[in-house]
Amino acid sequence: MGTIITASKILALKAEIEKDLKRLREEAREEFRDTQKMGEVAFAGESHDRAEEAEQAATVAVNLLNLSRHTEEIRACIEALHRIEEGDYGICIDCGEDIELNRLCANPVTLRCVSCQIEGESLKAVS
Repeated sequence: MGTIITASKILALKAEIEKDLKRLREEAREEFRDTQKMGEVAFAGESHDRAEEAEQAATVAVNLLNLSRHTEEIRACIEALHRIEEGDYGICIDCGEDIELNRLCANPVTLRCVSCQIEGESLKAVS
């Protein structure tokens, strides 16, 4: 069992999650705008040659991957904020034990204690 998380520490972690969420949303908006601009250029036929078209396609692909990553990180932040509101924050979703405070400080949106995370990664490696 980990250290009991105080209300003030939860508030500090909540503020950090909210700050990360704001940053991630802005980054996602920028990625979306960039992707949209590249798509407009591609559909308008403004590319000069196949190499430029390939470069634009690669840029769009990278932007879409970044958008996907941002979406997952935004989802994790929202879910962590929901867990805080529900009173389930800091409890491992697998074993129900407290997640270590150091782990939460390092990754405030984590869902699992170290033991369950290691076990889950070991099972993935075997599969």
